[in-house]
Amino acid sequence: MVHVVQSKEDFEQQLSNAGDKLIVIDFCANWCGPCKVIAPKLEELAAQYAERAVVLKVNVDDNEEITIEYNITSMPTFVFIKSGEVLEVFVGGNSDKLTKSMEKFVGDADESFDEDSHLQQQQSISSESAASGSTVCDLGVDMDDPHDIPPCTQGAMDKSGILEN
Repeated sequence: MVHVVQSKEDFEQQLSNAGDKLIVIDFCANWCGPCKVIAPKLEELAAQYAERAVVLKVNVDDNEEITIEYNITSMPTFVFIKSGEVLEVFVGGNSDKLTKSMEKFVGDADESFDEDSHLQQQQSISSESAASGSTVCDLGVDMDDPHDIPPCTQGAMDKSGILEN
């Protein structure tokens, strides 16, 4: 089951209640097309791994404080956490990548965090995102301006995670 986060307090409580389970945070928005497309796959994976993972959905518009804390600039963004450590972050509606990441981390309960390995993973993730042509929605808009519509872009990301068109 995917838990829709209602507030910062709710979010903190869900993190605390997760124990040693994998935590998957889906940063999304109601207006984000790629977020809607990948939602059924996330629901499926949440049900499949319910005993070993907690899946949280954070609406960036309703939970701005959490969005800023995790430095989210595009959606969907998936953050994988275990034992308080961020294991992986990837941006884009790539259901194959989401599935592989879930499979990889639900079985790693005894694996300790290795910073060098983590940095290599981050570089690999950026390359995989570039190869996948993932679709993302950008937060870099003026939400008070009705003419500034949040763009959803299909393109490749460079190694620093910047979307190239």
